[in-house]
Amino acid sequence: MTEYTQQDTFYDHFAKDRPTKFGMALVRSASRKVFSFAESQKATSALEIGPGRGAFADICLDSNIEYWAIEPNQKMADDLEKRGANVLRTVVPPIPPIQRNFDLVIMRSVLEHMDTMTAALTLTKQVYQLLNPKGRFVIYSPDYTNWKYHFFLVDFSHNYVTTWRRIEGLFISAGFENIKGTYMSGSLIGTASLLTSSLARCLPFGWLNILLPESKLTKKLYKLQVSFLRGVLMFGEKPADQHLNSTQEN
Repeated sequence: MTEYTQQDTFYDHFAKDRPTKFGMALVRSASRKVFSFAESQKATSALEIGPGRGAFADICLDSNIEYWAIEPNQKMADDLEKRGANVLRTVVPPIPPIQRNFDLVIMRSVLEHMDTMTAALTLTKQVYQLLNPKGRFVIYSPDYTNWKYHFFLVDFSHNYVTTWRRIEGLFISAGFENIKGTYMSGSLIGTASLLTSSLARCLPFGWLNILLPESKLTKKLYKLQVSFLRGVLMFGEKPADQHLNSTQEN
């Protein structure tokens, strides 16, 4: 009998789901916005935790940024390696030993999958240790204040509630500074995001998907609705002077 590891099938429901052309275009556009927001063009090395299909990976590789990824799903990890990424296959936390540091660590739609606050803080502190001085940790996660019941309906592994204040508090607790954030809906940010996400929340496709769970049409419409719900896009910087930072904390 064949033995399987968690990485063989973890998140296969996502890996095997074929996205529409519009959906992929939206993801690529959002990835470019995230790349610009974090001023990623200044980075020479980047680590992405949970890269999925690799839209952000492609931008980094095209920009000659040394790119690493932590991806537990076998198929998506294999696809990334074929495109030139360095891939570690595991579920976090903990982050596996990596014998190098990075200018940029990015984690999109991952934090909400943490089991507890302790796991979220542990992961954030481990990222802190992996960053070069002035390196940035970028997080994008759903804003529960907009998502409401969709937060738990859309994904079986959503556990840790994410909002602006909770993510900001996580950064502060892990020792980051110069924290900057914005709201994001689809590939829209700022005021446009607030307006779009307010409208998206009112659409009925979530309830239709509950009533007709086997309908392919309602499933696609619901995926479109969720794509425009609001997320929090935020980064924090690792202090340049670690000794000064330690002295201030003591």
